Amino acid sequence: MRRWLWGFALFLLIVGLAACSKGGNGSSAHTDGVQVKETIYLVESVERSASPPAEGDKAPNFVIVSEDGTSISLNDLQGHPVVLNFWATWCPPCKAEMPALDAAYQKYKKDGLIMLAIDEQEDRERVQAFRKAMNLSLPMALDSRGVVGRAYLVRGLPTTFFITREGKVALRWTGMLRERSLNAGLKAILK
Repeated sequence: MRRWLWGFALFLLIVGLAACSKGGNGSSAHTDGVQVKETIYLVESVERSASPPAEGDKAPNFVIVSEDGTSISLNDLQGHPVVLNFWATWCPPCKAEMPALDAAYQKYKKDGLIMLAIDEQEDRERVQAFRKAMNLSLPMALDSRGVVGRAYLVRGLPTTFFITREGKVALRWTGMLRERSLNAGLKAILK
């Protein structure tokens, strides 16, 4: 019975979000059969590891689900450079770095860059309002239970991971990304 209720609640959420979603050009990044839309995803599951990922380690896999129910895992994105940015709307440094992250996403998505801003433990309405107010287009995910943040051992916000095309952590940056650190991270994964 409980499983049925969760399924029904998810169905209602998807239908409600589809009805309320903003129109637009439907822009997205295509990743060899996987389409990462410029929308807000929900975190569905995460792979647990014995220790947090260090530079050179394989990034822990996780699954996100789009408004239409399409699942995408981090493993699906191998072959593409990936930036994971852990953030929250209440975090001043997170807010300050968002325009630069969005600009980098716009500049390099044609080169296959996948960027995902993972909000830690806030609701969709707050994140959607923030995204609209900041005029952001980069894909976002809601980690409402903080499971992805725990798998990546995120202790402070913002924290950003630059992941290579092979799915390995090239660089972990804790704190606000300035132009130099953002460019260094992008250079490490866009080769």
